[in-house]
Amino acid sequence: MRKKWKVEEQSRFMKRLGTLLQKGYTLGEALEFLRLQFSGKVKDAIGEAIRALEEGDSFYRVIRGFRFDPLCAVFAYYGETHGQLPESLITAGEMLERKYGQQAKFRHLLAYPVLLFAMTVGVFFILQTRILPQFVLLYENFRVKPNRLILFYLWLNGHYPQIFLAVCLLFSVLLPLFFKWGKNVSPFERQRWLAKLPGIGPFLMLWKTYYFSFHLSQLLKNGFSLHESLMVIRSDPEKKYLRETIDRIHRVLFSGKSLPDGVREIPFWLPELAAVIEHGQLAGRLDMELESFSLHCLERFYERVERLLKFVQPLMFSLIALWIVLLYVSILSPTFEMINRL
Repeated sequence: MRKKWKVEEQSRFMKRLGTLLQKGYTLGEALEFLRLQFSGKVKDAIGEAIRALEEGDSFYRVIRGFRFDPLCAVFAYYGETHGQLPESLITAGEMLERKYGQQAKFRHLLAYPVLLFAMTVGVFFILQTRILPQFVLLYENFRVKPNRLILFYLWLNGHYPQIFLAVCLLFSVLLPLFFKWGKNVSPFERQRWLAKLPGIGPFLMLWKTYYFSFHLSQLLKNGFSLHESLMVIRSDPEKKYLRETIDRIHRVLFSGKSLPDGVREIPFWLPELAAVIEHGQLAGRLDMELESFSLHCLERFYERVERLLKFVQPLMFSLIALWIVLLYVSILSPTFEMINRL
């Protein structure tokens, strides 16, 4: 199958396919109809998908074969399992569109600061190699001692090879250690560790809470028992950490405790999830309350992303401005001192 679809093609394909399924098309008929609307390699890939489905492959495997974004594969898996494939495909298409829209916005926000930073690096290089040596000679002639910042720049200028070698050695030691740690640690423990990291931890907890609560709500809504729903989530082929996660919850349940008690044992889910499950069970609306809470988590996740985007660009401008000011001050302060001595 095709190596890579464009993001816009993935989103459009998922939403169109979901809409056709909602209108009563079978999966094969919908794919055949979509095949008429696309051209080139996309059309060929859809043809291969139709043949794969006729040979007995699941739609989830077909999506994996397309090498779509993992988000699409996840929603295809759960949609096939709980019987709401049309809604799942449309949701995946919309989320993919929103996800990559924010990534494009992030790249756009960073474009000018990165360009400015690159230009500043160029100025710094010229300063280091051309201008600074001239100033050093001038300082020596007037017997003016360079300030600490100038001395630091001079030290950098004379130790570039050593610094580069030290950085390479550091990475050559740390990267193998990191990958070795990753292989020796279970997926569950990796998620626990990531959730503790400052900065990305809150994002991770919001997303993982959304992921579990939304898919559990959809399974319950479509007639699966709680045990069956947990077993489906445990078998999630895209999220290996969920196997150990559900096993931990089952151990708590087998000890005579409740589901909220088991959920509290999971460190990378929001603490509010246990309270929502407890309230939903008491009210007899667990599926509805989980779905509502999952959408709340998703909105909070996107709000945090928006705030981050608004924070990053001013921060980069401030750092670059500070760097430029330091360059000017480091050069001008000894110059003024020399003028005063004349």
